[in-house]
Amino acid sequence: MTLVKWTPKKDMLNFFDDVDRMISQSFSHSLEIEHESDFFMPCMNVNETDLDYIVSIDLPGVDKRDVDVDMSEGMVTIIGKRENSQEGKDNSCIWKETPHGTFRRSFELSNTVQADKIKARFKNGVLNLIVPKAEEVKPEVKKITVS
Repeated sequence: MTLVKWTPKKDMLNFFDDVDRMISQSFSHSLEIEHESDFFMPCMNVNETDLDYIVSIDLPGVDKRDVDVDMSEGMVTIIGKRENSQEGKDNSCIWKETPHGTFRRSFELSNTVQADKIKARFKNGVLNLIVPKAEEVKPEVKKITVS
């Protein structure tokens, strides 16, 4: 039998992100050209290796200069903006599904990471945060002699 570690906090965050995305996608489309959203939620994936966590956020069409990554009190926040990419100024757009505007994603770091060694890379429309894990502190075991 295989035991799988369950982390409810991680599962609940994914659930709420999925619900937010479904609601946003359901109500953000309109046949009216004038209707434009000014906020969108980019997709985020978190992978774990033996040495670190890798957080990937898809940001196609976003310029590296328009993305800020901040950390305060154990909370990492990514804020940015995607410009409206209309092909022409003659309002010839009939249907538009590409979200634009500002975005903000935040997540809390656990105590088992080295927050001061986080690295961020932006390449091909994907922001990758490499969050190194802290070395596991093993409790000191003292031998007590029995007399």
